[in-house]
Amino acid sequence: MNGPRWLIRSALCPVLCACALVGPAFGAEAPPSDSPPQAVEQDAPDQDAPDDPPIDGEAMTVLTRMADTLAQAQRFTVTIRASYDVVQDTGEKITFGERRAVTLNRPDGLRVEAQESDGRRSLVTFDGKAISVFNADENVYGQIERAGTVDDAVRYLVQDLRVRLPLALLLVSTLPDELERRLQTLDYVERDTLTDVPTDHLVGQTEDVDFQIWIASEGPPLPQRVTITYQGDEGEPQYRADFSDWNLNPDVQPAQLAFHPPEGAERIPVMIRVRRTATGSSEGAPK
Repeated sequence: MNGPRWLIRSALCPVLCACALVGPAFGAEAPPSDSPPQAVEQDAPDQDAPDDPPIDGEAMTVLTRMADTLAQAQRFTVTIRASYDVVQDTGEKITFGERRAVTLNRPDGLRVEAQESDGRRSLVTFDGKAISVFNADENVYGQIERAGTVDDAVRYLVQDLRVRLPLALLLVSTLPDELERRLQTLDYVERDTLTDVPTDHLVGQTEDVDFQIWIASEGPPLPQRVTITYQGDEGEPQYRADFSDWNLNPDVQPAQLAFHPPEGAERIPVMIRVRRTATGSSEGAPK
């Protein structure tokens, strides 16, 4: 391991099992609180309640246009340059970086190439028949047969394989419904003219995170920047991403999305999250 021995960093480990880091409203639901519900006073209205609705109409229109554009796109490519905080045992926050090149080809093609700031490289592919996760530095890969759509593959990667796939819900066709279901507040901040293209700057909250998003206000309404704050996590770490090189009509051939193991690559088991059924039996095992 490079660097100080005490440094803690989330990474794709050799068993291809990692925590999922996803975007605003793009993660798993938070567990229910153990605290009892509070009684609601029905006789007297709350004098401190704000007059403005928690979901601003103008902001929701902008966000919905973005969500519809991504959900309806049959294919796209984009480069994501991101940084994220990792809280150390001492409470100190260390910022790491990554670069991801995403190729999506609906209904059943996905390729995500990633490089971490320390040079580590990984690859996730889906060709409609199998999901492959490759760790280039260890020259190992895991592969599991899984027929279906990109939507199916993304959910399986994040929820069952626990592969780290930032901003995962930007890849699924159900994005508009997911946002509408998870948003608790949303407001319009400003029209930002200092970004690479003029953008509409929005701020919002879900049950799990606070987020800001900058959406192009000219041309296709595509995300240009995202900032996420994990308020419920110790140290309130942030994830920040800048999007570039958007292409909504790339020339994508199916062969580009198929995984071919490099010479000498070792296939290793993929750890699948075990779920308990209603009868108490377990589902899921190493593949």
